Amino acid sequence: MNLKPELVFKYFKEISNIPRPSGHEEKMTEYLKNFGESRNLETIVDEVGNVLIKVPATKGYEDSKTVIVQGHTDMVPEKADDSNHDFLTDPIELIVDGNILHANNTTLGADDGIGVAFGLALIDDKDAEHGPLECLFTISEETTMKGALNLSYKLLTGSYLLNIDSEEEGVMTVGSAGGVNYVGRFSYEPVIVSNDYDVYEINFSGFLGGHSGMMIDKNKGNMIVVMADLVKKLSDAMIVDFDCGTKQNAIPRMGSLTIATKEDIDATIPSIMEKYKDIDGNLEITYSKTSAETAMSTIDSEAFSNYLLSVPTGENSYMDSEKTILESSSNLAIVTKLDNSYEITVSVRSAKEERKKELEDKLELASKTFNVDYKYSEGYPTWVYREDSELRDHAMDLYKKLYNKEMKVEVTHGGLECGVFYEKYRDLDMISIGPNISGAHTPKESLEIDSTERVYEFVKELLKSLK
Repeated sequence: MNLKPELVFKYFKEISNIPRPSGHEEKMTEYLKNFGESRNLETIVDEVGNVLIKVPATKGYEDSKTVIVQGHTDMVPEKADDSNHDFLTDPIELIVDGNILHANNTTLGADDGIGVAFGLALIDDKDAEHGPLECLFTISEETTMKGALNLSYKLLTGSYLLNIDSEEEGVMTVGSAGGVNYVGRFSYEPVIVSNDYDVYEINFSGFLGGHSGMMIDKNKGNMIVVMADLVKKLSDAMIVDFDCGTKQNAIPRMGSLTIATKEDIDATIPSIMEKYKDIDGNLEITYSKTSAETAMSTIDSEAFSNYLLSVPTGENSYMDSEKTILESSSNLAIVTKLDNSYEITVSVRSAKEERKKELEDKLELASKTFNVDYKYSEGYPTWVYREDSELRDHAMDLYKKLYNKEMKVEVTHGGLECGVFYEKYRDLDMISIGPNISGAHTPKESLEIDSTERVYEFVKELLKSLK
């Protein structure tokens, strides 16, 4: 690739050759360790795989405050229906299309490979002028925030933190929602499927999905809801298999359902297609006959579908009367079959604790109504907006000076590691920025090339101006 800025895209390509789905960042950790040590820089690898590379100040900036430049090493592994890509072994195939960089039917990994590439580029950029840098690369942000949560509160010494994990140029994020994952377990006793039932394998596709923090209120259809709705419409349906969703922070866009029924599904499917015709994308339902020996009983199947339809999913509340700033939401994300049970994962996000509790109460009601066992995973905290931020004010002034326009400031509904850093380092002054990325957490993810160049140059100017 002959793209600018050269160093950023050089390292982004190298990163893209390294498999790094969440929970499998070992090769990235080793790559970053070698990167720092090969340049004789102090490089620290902690017990979970986070990497910190310390970079001395350039000449004349020795007395400047230390800036932490941070990104996460993992990516969301989503691929198109017809892709054979193996995220544990295969490199991401990069495709340049004019001003757009995307992958071959998979997520690109610009979220947040581009943040990592920025940090590495700054280390090697001979034209960059800056005070002492601490380049921090964390693991598993997309799933558990394990890296940030396990980061030692004694590791960082910087006064400012620049998180490169936002997805819109000209927008500075200064706060983010906190969240938690609900995990339910619906158990049942299998029954024999009699010969007078027809068994169908039904495949659902066509929805576009998206990042559950950024796109949950953008008319993105939830395929779990569609599948449960079909089961409910068939009064005698027995569920053989129900599989939908892959990641808790991605809105489910495709799934498969195997059911036994005596009813005519040819008459039922068109009503489902009509009901969801206005959802973003183009719903497709295909089916074929198959066979099955056992299934969930009709009573349990009805209860399961009603339970799924009663689980809150989508936007819950807004911060403003115009409904432009999302406050809380939940994403019915994954349904996975286990032994005589199904595991259901719901991602809850909220900027306020009382709204989070509101969603937890709704989930508790659905769980108790349908006798579903449940628990909550370890959550991640809210990044609270800071009234007095020297870094924010300085960055805004610089942006206005350079581009003669105001930088937009926002509190995002997506969860950022800054919330965890805020809990560990209360005096740390933080902002988050990034180039234009669209379709994150989907195979349509893309990165604007010229936006990447502009944002990188802004980061260099910002570091230079913090003398």
